[in-house]
Amino acid sequence: MLKLEELAGSVSEGCVHVVRLRLQEFVQRGQALLDAPEAEEALHDARVAIRRVRVWLKLAEEAVAVSQRDRHALRGFARESSPLRDMEVQLAWLGGLSLNEDEALGREALLSLLQTAFERRREQVLETLPEALHGAQHALKSLRPQDTVEEPLGAWLAEHWMDVAAFMVEDVPHLPENLHAVRLVGKQLRYLLEPMVDVLGAEDVMRVLRRGQDALGRVNDVQVLRKALPVHVGLLIGQQVEADVRLALEMELAPTWTMPAVWTGLRAVSAHLLEEESEALAELHGWRLAHADALVAGLQRIGVQLAGSGFDGFGNVFDD
Repeated sequence: MLKLEELAGSVSEGCVHVVRLRLQEFVQRGQALLDAPEAEEALHDARVAIRRVRVWLKLAEEAVAVSQRDRHALRGFARESSPLRDMEVQLAWLGGLSLNEDEALGREALLSLLQTAFERRREQVLETLPEALHGAQHALKSLRPQDTVEEPLGAWLAEHWMDVAAFMVEDVPHLPENLHAVRLVGKQLRYLLEPMVDVLGAEDVMRVLRRGQDALGRVNDVQVLRKALPVHVGLLIGQQVEADVRLALEMELAPTWTMPAVWTGLRAVSAHLLEEESEALAELHGWRLAHADALVAGLQRIGVQLAGSGFDGFGNVFDD
């Protein structure tokens, strides 16, 4: 997306270039979701596109002119669509469980409850989408550089990159206690790096970031479901049960009740949830042990490359 000569050029012009491409991507993905809201992956694609836009809008706040009204419209869709993604993951996970016939009733009750809440939430999200699309289209028309940053784009990006990378370097050894913070930083680094992967020869770092995001996301999904499951059970059976289910899961035990009949399936879901959490944490631990050192080295290498902007991704001097 960015070329090496652009890293030596104007901050504002380079940021306008990337922000324009990101806004265009969201308009395309958002319109596809609006046209076919039930299409597979449409919501996911629109959510990824809006995250990419917002990361670069925040980074380029002083370099690119985008009105607060347009930013607010984009933020509204991003904020509303995030919980919907969690519910979508929960539905997929529950639907994919292999359960015995006598356990199906509890799972189906949960699926019905979640599906109803999901559809209601989807309607709310789709209501925010036209405003977000209008904001993106208006931002594209009015997009212009602000000459408030004089240093070269590469050096400017290097400073921001290393500020964010420092958090990742510090936090990765302490996973999973700081899971949420590392997930946020990992997303920022990935979306910052995407426009520069080719020019910096940084596909190796991108692969590590993607694998890390997958592992982090799996643990996060399980933890979200773990918090939500007692609430769902409480809605199905009675709120007095909610605290008992939460306590059992905190003790890493599946509740043992057998009545009413629906509980057999709910207990099975709880047991599978605990197994999923163990597997997800093991995967995250494996990623950290296998790739943390390479990730740190790669993050630092990119910072040096950006600061110099006279070297390509393979250490070769760039010839003007």
